[in-house]
Amino acid sequence: MFKQLQRKLTLTYSFWFFLTLAAIFFILFFVFKSMIYQSVSWQVDDLAHDQALEFAETHHLEGGPFRHSLFLSAFLSEDGKDIVYRGSLPSDLRSVLLSKLKDRDHTGVLQTTASSGRKTVIIYALEPVVEDGVQNGHIVIAKDIIKTHEQIEWWFRILFLLGICTASLSVIIAHFLARRAVLPVKSNFEKQRAFVADASHEMRTPLSVFSASLEFFEAEEKGRLSESSKETLTDLKAEVKDMNSLISQLLSLARADNDGMASEKKKFPLIRMVLPMVSFYNQKALDEGKVLISKLPERELYLLANPVEIKQLLTIFLDNALKYTKKKDRIELKIWPNEEKHQFCFSVGDSGIGIPDEERKHIFERFYRVEKGRTRQNGGSGLGLSIANEIVSAYKGTITVEGAMKVGTIFTIRLPVLKITE
Repeated sequence: MFKQLQRKLTLTYSFWFFLTLAAIFFILFFVFKSMIYQSVSWQVDDLAHDQALEFAETHHLEGGPFRHSLFLSAFLSEDGKDIVYRGSLPSDLRSVLLSKLKDRDHTGVLQTTASSGRKTVIIYALEPVVEDGVQNGHIVIAKDIIKTHEQIEWWFRILFLLGICTASLSVIIAHFLARRAVLPVKSNFEKQRAFVADASHEMRTPLSVFSASLEFFEAEEKGRLSESSKETLTDLKAEVKDMNSLISQLLSLARADNDGMASEKKKFPLIRMVLPMVSFYNQKALDEGKVLISKLPERELYLLANPVEIKQLLTIFLDNALKYTKKKDRIELKIWPNEEKHQFCFSVGDSGIGIPDEERKHIFERFYRVEKGRTRQNGGSGLGLSIANEIVSAYKGTITVEGAMKVGTIFTIRLPVLKITE
């Protein structure tokens, strides 16, 4: 239980550590990248504006051959031909810039790859040239930033490697913090478990003495007791029985917390064990004005499990079904094998009060009751389903709950303990 909690905390902590650091890395990366590109873009825009004004007056451009100067300067007429330029404007760039011009995309970043495989990354600006109120074309100002781009890509790879290292470091830190967080919880749980186990053991002896004293008192004084005294004696015996049941359940849970269930497995015949239980609960149901319907397989089933725990599992669900079923209603017990998955399956259905959908996730918690006000009326301690869940979990089985309010509930249990016999 604590290993699972520690693992969950480790995953949660490491996930958020890594997510936070990764977000910081990516924000820093894109902020710096944007700042660098924006700075160059402003330079290019300013130069394009100045060159457009100068070209309108002098028809002269300043610049040098592309890749050998800081900026490329060129003039594109409205039909897209180079009229005045410094150096040569690569044809692949010219076609791309013309498409940008048609799309009215006058500034941005371009990445092109020449037929030779050479990669080009530029920041460009297209500024219209107006003479005497007539637009003759556009000045193209572009700056080659391939080295800057490669540097940024190198930074990204470094940040990616740092992210991997950070992920490993976050797991280590998260594991340490999770272990520290679980320690006080584990300590308190161990103290609580020890207290429950010790208290349950200590209470067994006085309860046994008290129960024996009540039996002796009833045998000796039964003929001289008044009706009210007999009723009080019956109530006392019922309370002692409930207390003994509660102590047994607490000890079962303490054992599950300490060593787990599913101990002392052996092969045994299931139907032979179930038939007396069916007879007992059938009579008990009749006494309470209810009906128990059982559907058992025609042939014997053999299980590899602890028969005491399997019997306890069946008892818990049958007791619950009887407890919450009204008079003249029925309880249904079905047992069947799933030989393909080596599963022993059974379901217990009742026509009782039902379980609200929002309550179902809580019904296996210790001392949890769906209707708190009915605890004394129906008896029980709210530990039965917790014990059942511990047993099913120990066998790596499953419990499914179906039903609706005022209709009833069906519990279906599947345990991979079926022993296939030839």
